[in-house]
Amino acid sequence: MATADAETATTPITPGHFREVLGHYPTGVTVVTGMVDDRPVGMVVGTFSSVSLDPPLVAFMPQVGSRTWSLLATAPTFCINVLAHDQLNLCRTMAVPRDDKFDGVDWSPSALGAPALAGAVAHVHCRQVSTVEAGDHWIVLCSVESMELSRPVAPLLFFQGGYGGFSPGGMAAKADAELITAVRLGDRARSQVEKLARRLGCEAAALVAVSPDELTTAVTAYGGTAAMVEPLGQRIPLIPPIGEAYVAGNPEQTERWLGKIVPQDDDVIACYRNRLDSVARSGVALTLAGPDVRADYDRLHEALDEYATGELTPARERAVRAVLSETRHVFADAELDPDAVYDVGSVVVPVRGPDGEVAMVLRVTQLPAGVPGRTVEGWIESVRGAAAAVERDLAVGTGAARALDYRDWYDADFPL
Repeated sequence: MATADAETATTPITPGHFREVLGHYPTGVTVVTGMVDDRPVGMVVGTFSSVSLDPPLVAFMPQVGSRTWSLLATAPTFCINVLAHDQLNLCRTMAVPRDDKFDGVDWSPSALGAPALAGAVAHVHCRQVSTVEAGDHWIVLCSVESMELSRPVAPLLFFQGGYGGFSPGGMAAKADAELITAVRLGDRARSQVEKLARRLGCEAAALVAVSPDELTTAVTAYGGTAAMVEPLGQRIPLIPPIGEAYVAGNPEQTERWLGKIVPQDDDVIACYRNRLDSVARSGVALTLAGPDVRADYDRLHEALDEYATGELTPARERAVRAVLSETRHVFADAELDPDAVYDVGSVVVPVRGPDGEVAMVLRVTQLPAGVPGRTVEGWIESVRGAAAAVERDLAVGTGAARALDYRDWYDADFPL
C-alpha cells in the first residue's frame, strides 16, 4: 500500500486532468467589484471562500496575469456579489474583459463605495488585507466590514465546466405542481389531439411550457401504427432548434431562446432568426426527415430522450446541446412541391390563449412516410384547424378561466 501511494504521489498531473477531477466539486459563482478612478471594475471569481469567523475574513483567488485583477487590486474596497441561479447572463457579461461591461447593468454603490449588483443572493463588503502568490493564482485575504443576505434564493453554481442551479429534494413537489397545471391546461386540447391522431394515423400531442426553458407533454394520442414514444410529462428543452413554434413572434422569448446558443456565433444566430421569422409568418414549424437527414433526425431524438430522463450534468448537457446544434439542418425551411414525395418529421402549430400569448403548441409526429406534398399541405391545414378549435375553446367559459389561471401561475413563477 505504501508503494502504491508513493507511485500515485509522483504521477505527473496535467492541467486537463486537474480540471477534470476538481470539476466534479461544485463551486459558487461570485463577482468581485470595486471602484478604480471613479469607474466600476468587476471580475467573475469562482474561488471565493470564507476563512475566519473571528475576526471575519474571506478570500478569493484571481489568476496571475489577469488584466482585470491588476486594475481591481488598486480599489480601496471590494464588494463580493454572490450570484443567484438566474443571473447566468450577468455572469457572462462580467466575465468578458471589456471596459464598458457595466453599461446596462443594475448596480448601486455600497456603504464602502464598491458596486453592489442588483439581484445578487448576498453582498460581502470588505477590504484587502494581504495578497500571497500561489502558483498561477493570487490568494487575496480580505477583512469583512459588513454583509447582508439580499435575496434568499438558490445560488449560481459552477460544475463540470458549466453553470447551473441547485435542486433540493423538496423541489419535487413544485415540479409536480407545474406538471399538474400544464396538464390541466393541455386537457382543453384533448379532443382535438385525439381527432388528429385518428385522422392522420400518427402521434399527436399538446405541449405546454412549465418554465421559460422547458415544455412538457400535457396530452398525447396515437393512431394508425404510431407507438407511444413520448409519455405524459416528458421534458422537452426550449433550446435551439427545439421549441421554435413556441417562441416565434415573441421578442422576449426569442432573445432568451437565441441566448442559449453556445458559442454566440453571429451567422448561426442569423440563421435561426430567419427560421423564426418564417415560422411566425406561416404559423407552422415543419420538419422533414427524408433519407438524407434520417440519421441526424434519429440522433436528434436520442438526444431529446436523454434530456427527458432527468437533470443532466453540465458535461452531458453540453453533449446534448452539441447534437442539437449539429442536427439543426433538420429544421431548415422547405418549399413543398405538391407532386414531390416527402417524409415528414413533425408539424407543430401554436395555440394562443385569450391574452394573445402562446398557451401551448399542437404537434403531430410518426406520420406516414413517402407522401406527396399536397398530402403534407393537408396535414398542415388539419393541425391549423385543430389549433383554431382549441383557441376558440380557450376564449370562453371554463377554457378561458383555465388558460388565464395558467398564465397567472406562469407569470408569478417566471416573471419576464
